[in-house]
Amino acid sequence: MNLIVGTAGHIDHGKTALIKALNGFEGDNLEQEKERGITIDLSFSNLKRGDENISFIDVPGHENLVKTMISGAFGFDVCMLVVAANDGIMPQTKEHIEILSLLDVKSIILVISKSDLVSKDRLLEVQKELSEYIENFKNLSILQSFFVSIKDEQSVTNLRDYLFNLKPKKRDEEGLFRYYIDRAFSIKGIGSVVTGSVLSGSVRVGEKLYNYDLAKEVLVRNIQTHDQNTQNAGTSSRVALNLTGVELSELKKGQLLSKKGFFRGFKEIDAVVFAAISHNQNVTFCVGSKQAPAKSLILSEQNQSKFVTFKFEKDMFLKFNEPFILIANGRVVGGGRVLNPISEPLKKQSKINFLNALNHKDFKAVFAILKELHKNGFGLISSFQRFDLSHDDALQIAKTLPNTFIDEAVLNVYDLSAISRIKDFINFIIQKNKFAIFSANSISLKLTWASQNLVQIALNELEDTKIISKNDGVYTKTGVDLSELKVRLEDEIYKILSNANLSPEAPYNIYDELEIDRVSGDNALKKLTAQGRVVRLAHNLFVTTKALDEAISSLKNIIKTQGFVNVQNAKDVLNLSRKYVIAYLETLDKDANIIKDGQDRKFK
Repeated sequence: MNLIVGTAGHIDHGKTALIKALNGFEGDNLEQEKERGITIDLSFSNLKRGDENISFIDVPGHENLVKTMISGAFGFDVCMLVVAANDGIMPQTKEHIEILSLLDVKSIILVISKSDLVSKDRLLEVQKELSEYIENFKNLSILQSFFVSIKDEQSVTNLRDYLFNLKPKKRDEEGLFRYYIDRAFSIKGIGSVVTGSVLSGSVRVGEKLYNYDLAKEVLVRNIQTHDQNTQNAGTSSRVALNLTGVELSELKKGQLLSKKGFFRGFKEIDAVVFAAISHNQNVTFCVGSKQAPAKSLILSEQNQSKFVTFKFEKDMFLKFNEPFILIANGRVVGGGRVLNPISEPLKKQSKINFLNALNHKDFKAVFAILKELHKNGFGLISSFQRFDLSHDDALQIAKTLPNTFIDEAVLNVYDLSAISRIKDFINFIIQKNKFAIFSANSISLKLTWASQNLVQIALNELEDTKIISKNDGVYTKTGVDLSELKVRLEDEIYKILSNANLSPEAPYNIYDELEIDRVSGDNALKKLTAQGRVVRLAHNLFVTTKALDEAISSLKNIIKTQGFVNVQNAKDVLNLSRKYVIAYLETLDKDANIIKDGQDRKFK
């Protein structure tokens, strides 16, 4: 079992001393921390008993270090709220409780420290005061209360034994690996190392991860949990990763590590917010260990919450329902949850309706809104980021929508009206060119939003109504003789190549011009090549035999007049681009009477 236990509380209430009493770890190890007697950065340690491991995150209690406290609290399974018996609730106690609520930490162990300094009545008074204050936060609960003094070994032992009976916060162990870097450093002989808390999923040695903020893939060379090498690590673990494929100077606190392809970055997201902020206010948006400047644009207000659009200076790789904290003028003003982590082109009222559905996790309503908005279909490939849903779960919801076609192969959801638009497009093609040849693939290439399976439905319906006919795997207008059409197609392609002479278009461009599918076009070119009427010079370069003879003759004439031919003088004389000249020169090289002298070609 792995469990992440954090501390919270006012400065000098004994958080670091408590950790030392529990596991012997001297948390304040920076010179500046020792001199000032406070925790400045996050401090990490652990406590083991057999196979059970408790990771401690000791956060600073000083009011000026609230951002550091937030970055640690994001990974808590449970929090020890440490309150000195002689002081009671203090300003940072209240601020830390608010942060715990906003980050949905939920479970609090109330530790009333320095209990040897006050009377029993005072201990009970502080306990009552704290309990009543925490009751104001509906998502927080006190699991247990302890009166602790580091001078009373039994009180520490009781707390330690209790911690080993706790279970970690429910996280997605089988899901996608997510991890915010909170420290980055280099170890001689090892290289770049980052630390952080595993928020979901797991990671193993030799696995490739993706640093989204750098847009760079990295390799996990080694994994450690509290100085112990391990082959893999999962949720509720404090983990150090030795990474290759990246320089230390590139690695920064707040960067997101995950698997490639699951997140897209956006400079604008929508959220539900519980904060006293105003329209157009500049705030610091804190998520994980990342802190980013943002501008808040209020869309609507209802009761204690607001729907807010946040605009960022850089791309943010956020996910649905991810909690965050907002800071203004150095103080916590509130927080919220991400609802729409991507930029969606909705008008204000439609966006409010959309966010309201997301806020209530009414995904059927969410999908219905997206289907109406995106007439040409919307994808479920990003379901994890957008809705915190697996592909299978997203598909099951989509299947409940009326008048819908779902292409499970490509995870696209279409309104059935899309089929009519595809049919209109095909009708337009055959009206413009009665000799058009097409397939589901060729239509899908033209209508990039339409999947092949969706196009095939439209083709089937047109075939049923006798508008088109299928022959040899392709479609034509009904009544067209395909065998005659193939001969005509060869002639049309040859005519286009002949007119282009020395600089023909790529085959796919010719196919588009003739409104034919690629298979039919390729077959026609193969036939022309086999007949010797056309020559293939490169992957996408076909010329008529006549044009090739003309090109070779011109190149030889340049040798006669200038003594040699190369790319430069051939370009000048023939007035062709480098692509065509190189292809013709490579053909010239095959002539037994030609020799190469560096880049020049000469007669023997």
